Amino acid sequence: MIKRMNETRAEKGFTLIELLLSISLGSMLFVVFLHLIGADLRLGSSMASRLRESAQQRRTLELIRGELAIGSSWTVDPAPSHQWSCGMAGRQPVLAISLDPSSTEVSSRVIVYSVGAAPSAIWRGQVLMRCGPAYGLDGVIRPGGRAQNRVLMDGLPKDGSGFQSHQDPHSKVLHLALEQAVNDGSGRLRSVAVF
Repeated sequence: MIKRMNETRAEKGFTLIELLLSISLGSMLFVVFLHLIGADLRLGSSMASRLRESAQQRRTLELIRGELAIGSSWTVDPAPSHQWSCGMAGRQPVLAISLDPSSTEVSSRVIVYSVGAAPSAIWRGQVLMRCGPAYGLDGVIRPGGRAQNRVLMDGLPKDGSGFQSHQDPHSKVLHLALEQAVNDGSGRLRSVAVF
């Protein structure tokens, strides 16, 4: 009799409770996998954002390094000057690099880096701007060209610590630091350079 009951049950298939149990177990596993995939995507996106911001900071520091190399002198935290080609619009000048002192054109003599409010709403937070002679397609500064005021980096912290320059009082060593808010302001990414 037991043998006959097992054979009958095997012919009928699964019960409704067994089907519901397997469907709910499968659904729970699917939800867990979705959460794991979502967390992995968020982590990957966060890492890609940090790598992109870090590369941008390195490029900005290399630009400044190149301009310091061709400059004749620099001034840390300069006072705003009416001779500069670009208006500061409330931004704080942090570094001024004097290029060719023999040039008669003011726009080709000074490059000014400033920190402050963004010129438009497309930028995140505070910005680092460069005012100075433009670069040509060959990657070289056009000495006779007009000065341009360009955003180099956005997302700088609102407390004004986004770009800092300090000169060692005992030597001509220049310390630069760039800091950006990342992950919607919950984290900071910082790069430093010594020239």
